[in-house]
Parts: sequence; structure tokens; C-alpha cells
Amino acid sequence: MPQGQVDMDVVVAKILSLIILTVCTVLFGLFPCRLMQYFAKIIISKKKMFDYMISTMKCFSGGIFLGTCFLHLIPETRIKVGEVMMQIRSDSSYPVAELLTMAGFFGVIFTEHAIRALYKKVRRLTNRQNDWNSNEILPTFGCGSNYRESQSEFDCHSVNTGVQDETLKLEHASDVHEDNQDIIHDTLTMEIEPAPLQDMEVKRVVSEFSREGGDTSKGQIRSVLFITALSFHGVFEGMALGLQSLESNVWVLCFAITIHRGILAFGMGLQHMQNEERHSTIVFSISSFAVIAALGIIIGIAISTGAQLYTDVNVPNAILQSLATGTLFYIIFFDILYKEMTGNKDVKKISCTFVGFSVMAIVFAVTRQ
Repeated sequence: MPQGQVDMDVVVAKILSLIILTVCTVLFGLFPCRLMQYFAKIIISKKKMFDYMISTMKCFSGGIFLGTCFLHLIPETRIKVGEVMMQIRSDSSYPVAELLTMAGFFGVIFTEHAIRALYKKVRRLTNRQNDWNSNEILPTFGCGSNYRESQSEFDCHSVNTGVQDETLKLEHASDVHEDNQDIIHDTLTMEIEPAPLQDMEVKRVVSEFSREGGDTSKGQIRSVLFITALSFHGVFEGMALGLQSLESNVWVLCFAITIHRGILAFGMGLQHMQNEERHSTIVFSISSFAVIAALGIIIGIAISTGAQLYTDVNVPNAILQSLATGTLFYIIFFDILYKEMTGNKDVKKISCTFVGFSVMAIVFAVTRQ
């Protein structure tokens, strides 16, 4: 397409993809609520079977992303970076596209590790404050003049007889507090495992919102911030779709991302129902999860449209495309395959990954003839 013109068919396809992706994510996330109304006993009694089913579905989506990255995103990233290198008149043979892709990959890893450490620090401070509030005891137990002025209705004999009991309570509270501090210290000093942070979102942050959100606005705000932070790589996942320049590629990415996000949303909803979370908490969590990817698509649409109108936007377009590709590599290897296929002992999960890759290989073979 000539420079200075916007392909409206591509823009319309991206907007429709945004709507489809958001609606499907919300529906898949809320679907377990409907299942629990009719099949609660079956789901509870066969929890392991449902968990295994979701795990194999995640492996299938991992294979889809593998095919999307190696058969589409990496070649397209090389093309965009090559156009930028020609624009700046550089004849370097250095693999800039691959370098930027790995920058996105490692950037997500280090950022999520920093978020995990910050989350643990906030929880440590919260637990310490709760311990102080629960162990707070009046500091004055004697029969001094200040005590008689404020507690004139109590005599000195009754107070003195309670001093020993109060002292024992203080010593016990001190021991409990020291034990809590040791546990917190061990938790913070342990190695940060490379498990996906969305597990923390489902099991901790959302449950924290359910527990504290109805009592204080601080709990709600903190939960919203952490859910957004822990799902930030979903922005780049949506951005990979928004940066596409061909309509066929938009629909292929929409297919791949919808399957992945739908499976994750279904797993989140099922986890919430098994934990008996409030309905408002489930809606809040699934909606936040869906909006993250939609935000990435909107950013991608703005960048790609600007690149079609102005040559100065080609550089950020190529950089964001590379970073988004690296983010998908993180999702594939850390968020899906590393967790679901530890040890490579389950042939069924490996087969599901292969089937997902084969599906995308066939899709690209058909759409690019």
C-alpha cells in the first residue's frame, strides 16, 4: 500500500477482532459459573480430570503460538526491521530483529520477577501491620496516678492480679510475631520460581479482592493495580494483533489469541468457582483479564495506522513488533510449556502441542497461497 494511506479493511478487521476476543474471553471465563449451577457435584468430584483437561488445552494453545511465532511473527518482524534498516540506510548484517525479540523475552521475565518481589514485599508489610493491630495491648498495668485518673473504677488489687496473665499474653504474642517474621523472611529470601504470575493473580490477588474489597477501597485499588501488573504481558499479546498490516494475518492472530485467552479465562473461572469466590469477584477478574488484551490491540492499531501515514512511526512499529514476538515466546515457554510439560513425561500433552502447531501450519499454508 502506498505511504500516506490507511487500509480501512485492516482497521475494521482489527476492531472486529478486538470485539470478538473480548466477548469470547468474558464468555469463556463466566461459562464455569453456568456449569457449576447444573454440574457442581461432577465438577467437584472430578476436579483432577478438569484440571488435566485444561492443562492439555493450554498445551494445544502453546502449539498454536509456536506455529504463529515461527511461521509468521518472526518472518514479519525481520521484514519490518529490514525496512527500517533500509530507511536509515544501514547495510549492517547484524540480526537486529532477533536481538529485539530476545529483548522483549528477557524484559518480560525480569519485569515479572520484579513485580513478584514487590507483591511479596507488600504482603509482608500488610501481615506485619495486621500482627501489630491484633497484638496491641494497653502499655500501663500499674497503679500510678495516670492510671487512677483514667481508670478510677478499678482498684489496684484487681489490676495487679491481672499483670501476670497480661505478661504471659505479651510473651506469647512476641513469640508468634517472631515466628511470623521468620516465615516472611524465608519467603522473601527464597529463589523466585519462574512460574507464571497469573497463578498468583488467580489464587492470591483475586481472593484478596474478595476478602478486602467489600471492606475498604484500599484493598480494591491494590488488587486492581496488581491484577493489571501481573497481566501486563497480555498487552503485548494484543499488540501483536494490532500491529498486523494484512487482513488475513489479523484474522489468523485473532484465532490464535482467542483460543489462548479463552482457555486461560475458562481456567480462571473454574478456579474461582472451586474456591467459592463471590460472583462479583469473578466478573471483576475475568473483565480485567479481557480488557488487558483489548488495550494492547488498541495500542497496536494506533501504532500501525501511524506507520502507514508517517514514515517516522516505522521505527517504533518495528520495535514493538519485535518486543511483542519476544513476549509470545515467554508465554509459550514459561507460561505454558514449562509449567504444563515439566519433565516431558506426558505424551498426550506433547501431542496436543504438536497438533496445535500443525493446525497453524495448515492455516498459514492455506491463507498464503
